[in-house]
Amino acid sequence: MSPRPPRPVSPLALLPAAALTVLLGACGGGGDDAGAPTGAVTESQALSMSANSAAVPADSADSQATLLATTRAVVAAGSASQTVACAGGGTAVFTVTGGSVASVTNGQLDAGEVYDVTYTNCTGAAGAAALDGSATLTVVSASGGTTQVNTATQDLRIALPLRTLTVNGSSTLTETIVDNGGGVVVTTHRWTSPQIVVSSVRNARTSTFTFTNVDQTRSFTTTGGVVSARSRSGTVTIDAQLPNGRWTVTTATQGAVSYDANGVPTQGAWTITLPNNIIGISVVPGTLTVTADWGADGTIDRTWVFTAGQIGSAAG
Repeated sequence: MSPRPPRPVSPLALLPAAALTVLLGACGGGGDDAGAPTGAVTESQALSMSANSAAVPADSADSQATLLATTRAVVAAGSASQTVACAGGGTAVFTVTGGSVASVTNGQLDAGEVYDVTYTNCTGAAGAAALDGSATLTVVSASGGTTQVNTATQDLRIALPLRTLTVNGSSTLTETIVDNGGGVVVTTHRWTSPQIVVSSVRNARTSTFTFTNVDQTRSFTTTGGVVSARSRSGTVTIDAQLPNGRWTVTTATQGAVSYDANGVPTQGAWTITLPNNIIGISVVPGTLTVTADWGADGTIDRTWVFTAGQIGSAAG
């Protein structure tokens, strides 16, 4: 009897286990969205929601802090109703009402003063973000290391390192600066608003975010003048209109979330609540783990793991 010919080997059997896992995921296998009920959040939606809820509220709070810092620099550098050369380039013109004769000419923001400012590619300091557009700042308080302003912006564009934001609406920003000695300074910005609209342009992608019930806190620690730590905490409801879809979520951090210099979260946790889903996010350096509770019944139905690179790329 002649020997039996060898059985053909499936090409899949020759693939390493890691490659096979990737292939199954690309084909819809591996448990990604297979068997998901109607209305369940998908893996791609979870990535988009996680990335944008991490990056855009943080950058939006930073944009308001930039508005305060730039206005403070403009007021210190010039006089009302005159064109002021901004320290880092560009120009600004401001008018001021309220306050006293002494306060409106002292080059500082004082309680009771109202500033109407028009910025033209104005950078308040070397390396800072540039502002274009108009804003009104009403100084609520300014003493003892704490400054609070009510802001109203009209198509104000802020060119941040990762994206350019255009902000329309009203909000309140409270800045607190604490000198801990030894060259360590902690600057905290609490940003609140009932509703404000932020458009984001990044890598030729334009997205629009309507924020409601905003309560965001950003904290920066500088050591010897160099930023050594960044964090964010708080809640916000986001209605996002993206190039590839639209969604509305409410997100809340679980304590403070830490960020790296590129605006990518590195440590912490937050939740995202939808009508029929709850998403949980936890971060360690380089990795973001996302869980999906379909039906919001307390059962984790899917778990996805994303890299820092995926999170950075997915944010609008």
